[in-house]
Amino acid sequence: MKKLITRTITGVLYLSILAFAFFCSKYVLLGVFTIFLLIAVIEYIHLVQKFPAPKSNLQRLMQRTIFPIVWIIFPILLLEYWCIALNATPFVVAMVIILCANDTLAYIFGSLFGKHKMWIKVSPKKSWEGFLGGLICTMAASWFLIKITYFQNDIFTNPYIWIGFTFIVIIAGTFGDFAESMVKRYAQQKDSGTILPGHGGVLDRIDSMLFAIPAGFIYWGIFTI
Repeated sequence: MKKLITRTITGVLYLSILAFAFFCSKYVLLGVFTIFLLIAVIEYIHLVQKFPAPKSNLQRLMQRTIFPIVWIIFPILLLEYWCIALNATPFVVAMVIILCANDTLAYIFGSLFGKHKMWIKVSPKKSWEGFLGGLICTMAASWFLIKITYFQNDIFTNPYIWIGFTFIVIIAGTFGDFAESMVKRYAQQKDSGTILPGHGGVLDRIDSMLFAIPAGFIYWGIFTI
């Protein structure tokens, strides 16, 4: 119970910071995600130190330079560009809401009905029942995003487009979860850090976003063009 309370309080504070950043100003948003970026990179550096010794210089280069740039730095910079330069904050807010809703619903369905594991060696807690329950319910709920004034725009005018956006974001976010789980298992660590009590590190909270951002951006770009 104590862990649940701690996790809930931390989760509320985390979402409050995101909400404040999104709705305050572009400069605050830039500052918050720059801080997230720095912390995530530091956490990754600590994880790399736990990796088995690289077998070649190429592997060392991949682990220490190319992978963190592609996996962490590029998506967060793309998010900042998406929000600030392209004035598409509502889509990013929708993406965060979708990911949070899916995580919650997947956890509930997985706890109640989860029997068939998706990838037990990488993420033993994720089940197909939780994944499908979260996906279907979140997609159904996204139908109503177009009813909210904040999300109404000239691009996504059809609820089916929002449902497609939701599907893409959740699928990509799930792969993001698996990717971070693989990194932590390779480093033999349970969490990426301890900065968020009950949740672990910043990487543990934004892992799904790191894959969802490029996927959502491409989907958004297709309809924008």
